[in-house]
Amino acid sequence: MEMKNEKIKKWVYLILIFGAFFILRNFVPNGLDQNGWDGFLVLFVAVLLWLTEAVPMAVTAIFVLFFGAWVGFEKEGTILANFSSTGPFFLLAAMVIGQIFTKVGLGKRISLYVLPAFGNKARAVLLAIMLGTCVVSMFLADIPTALVFFGLCMPILEQNGCEPGKSKFGKAVMLGIPVGAAIGGIGTPAGSGMNAVTMSLLKNICNVEINFTQWSVVGVPVALASTFLAWLILCWLYKPDIDVVKGLDSLKGDRKSIGPMKGDELKFTIVFAIMIVLWFIPKKTGIDMYMTAWGGIFVMSLPGMDMVNWKEVSSKIDWSAFLICGAATALATVVANLGTGEWLSGILSNLFLNKVAGMGILALLFVINVMMAVGHYPMPQGVSLAGLCLPVVGALAIELGLNPIVVCLPVCMSTSMLLLVPIDPTCFTTYSGGYWKIKDMMSSGIIITFGYIVIASLWTALMSVTGILG
Repeated sequence: MEMKNEKIKKWVYLILIFGAFFILRNFVPNGLDQNGWDGFLVLFVAVLLWLTEAVPMAVTAIFVLFFGAWVGFEKEGTILANFSSTGPFFLLAAMVIGQIFTKVGLGKRISLYVLPAFGNKARAVLLAIMLGTCVVSMFLADIPTALVFFGLCMPILEQNGCEPGKSKFGKAVMLGIPVGAAIGGIGTPAGSGMNAVTMSLLKNICNVEINFTQWSVVGVPVALASTFLAWLILCWLYKPDIDVVKGLDSLKGDRKSIGPMKGDELKFTIVFAIMIVLWFIPKKTGIDMYMTAWGGIFVMSLPGMDMVNWKEVSSKIDWSAFLICGAATALATVVANLGTGEWLSGILSNLFLNKVAGMGILALLFVINVMMAVGHYPMPQGVSLAGLCLPVVGALAIELGLNPIVVCLPVCMSTSMLLLVPIDPTCFTTYSGGYWKIKDMMSSGIIITFGYIVIASLWTALMSVTGILG
């Protein structure tokens, strides 16, 4: 019966979505032509289908590209050409590297050193966990990083008698891991494949490029400061009910037992370290971040390296995410080129953004960050939200004579910050432990997100005023 009701609900969604599309096509707003309006509506159809999951998300991703061509606002070849932009393929690279990272066991080694880094006091251990997750997540995918720390922390919590659903310290730890991973993901473009996707969108839509160093100058301090603030918030909301964490001494024995780096772990560490260096100096080498990512994977796949078993790796990759990001990038780029960004920017500017901009860059950045945080609630697909917002914000920046990087960077970074609602898979990496409920993530996520907004707005404004971002 329940399955039947679910099918009926999905059919209702489909009828309402496509019914609204064909009705609204006839009401072209002032400032847009038919093609621009059709493109905007098709992008919204895609977003709604992804939200409702009326059909599998990967199927929707491909369908909407051809649906857009059928509607007629752009040719198939043009829409599909934008699918091949660099962003989605960096996302794919990030997922592959994340799988290799987990496979070689480097994550376990890192966590064994991180957990006891600040001593055995409960608050200090929580800080070590969150900062460790944050820093690792700056360079590797959020989910593998969170899963590694989750796997290591679970037995420690059990050893300390921290029962699921009862222990405040257990709740803080299990919330702190995904929070640290999500926040760390904004630190560098490599921290989340979504970052590179939005960078690609920014280049396609606004003709502006953000390099690895520019992003990191803003992202790393914001990520570290936001993680520290999140730690304070979690300690306040869920005051640890134990003073000292037992069992950390055993980690030293574990470190000895795994011995020095060797084999695949050592090879991965060397190759990945070189990749990080290359990401920061693309102008000196002439190798961009995308080539560095896939070049590193290529090296890991060479005979004698043998770190990449493609059959094994590909079976664990979220191909739906790759297809969704590619489709959203393709549609958003085409729609932006049809003038939709300027149209929406004009509406929002007339409503309130011009007044906000007149109050200074800090006020503008604060409002943009708030818009992204609130927008994430109905639109958890970060790339979809970025696809709608970047044309608007980019056009606004040009209209106001501002460097698009300054106002667009918060949009790009915020695609990885989904803590208001635990819809993002990163948030759910620790949910199975039973230590927290949805309401816990929401109540803490609201406060943490607001703190992030303040920190990100202040730091980005400072980087703009000092001329570092232009």
